[in-house]
Amino acid sequence: MDTINKKRIALFFSILLAVMAGAYIINVISTPKAPPFKPVDETAPATYVTVRDSEGNVILETGIPVHEKDEYISDTNIHYIIISVSGNQAVARVKKNQVSLNQEQDSPSGFLAHSSAAIPAQGFLGGRGRHMVIYHTHSDECYLYTSQVLSRPGNGDIYKVGEAFRDALEMGGISTTHSYNKHDPHNINAYSRSRRTVFQLLKERPDAVFDVHRDSAPRDAYLSIVNGVEIGRVMIVIGRSNPNMQTNLAYAKRIKAKADELHPGLMRGIFMGMGDYNQDLYPTALLFEVGTENSTQDEAEKSIRCLADAIIRVPIK
Repeated sequence: MDTINKKRIALFFSILLAVMAGAYIINVISTPKAPPFKPVDETAPATYVTVRDSEGNVILETGIPVHEKDEYISDTNIHYIIISVSGNQAVARVKKNQVSLNQEQDSPSGFLAHSSAAIPAQGFLGGRGRHMVIYHTHSDECYLYTSQVLSRPGNGDIYKVGEAFRDALEMGGISTTHSYNKHDPHNINAYSRSRRTVFQLLKERPDAVFDVHRDSAPRDAYLSIVNGVEIGRVMIVIGRSNPNMQTNLAYAKRIKAKADELHPGLMRGIFMGMGDYNQDLYPTALLFEVGTENSTQDEAEKSIRCLADAIIRVPIK
């Protein structure tokens, strides 16, 4: 009797194992495999605009729409104006009568003179006594080499970069609100949706408002070495179609000048594009492009901490 029971039990477990093995095989066969991660195809159509000077030298590569009369201050503070755009190619010339950032800081008729409409100075005591806010118009943006996707609606890598920014500002004594509001989809109406977020944040009466993004451009366009570490450089974007342009730009120039002093190689430059980027709502509202889609999230977080280090040392005027 014991022998019969043992045979029955062995048969039962044999059948059970066979069923489980079959189910596993069917599941493996029917489940679609995730595509292997591949670097960006450099032969694919460009998703960015290449801007060259009159001699054909590349001065800027960016996923930001570029139009005639847009302007760009390079990492070396050469001020260009876009004179023609054809598809994903643009040409710029050096702007006449340009003034260096250092000259503007020293001159009473320079950019400090444009700050009359800005927030009154709080004085400079590190970051103490100041409050700033951070949000993300393109809340889906990811870093390809970190997440293997360019976009994750409502939960992009860019939030982590914003968190690193917030933490660095707060360590410097600046109280900071970081908004996690979602503004998907990533289309022309994203700025209209994020505008509601800005109105909400302005109730806190901040000293500055920062919209944090990442650009779309080749990795080399943003890659830099700062303090011996690879980072994704930062470009400041100013909307030239808003009444606060001069005060926005004045603040941007001061941040760039301080960053150039503290962390040479961090800043890619300042781009002044058609549009307002919601900067018409506040005189110290800036947009930061932190690295590109081909940077890593780690590189972006390192660079945003360096940027915070500069901002902490720039008093609001």
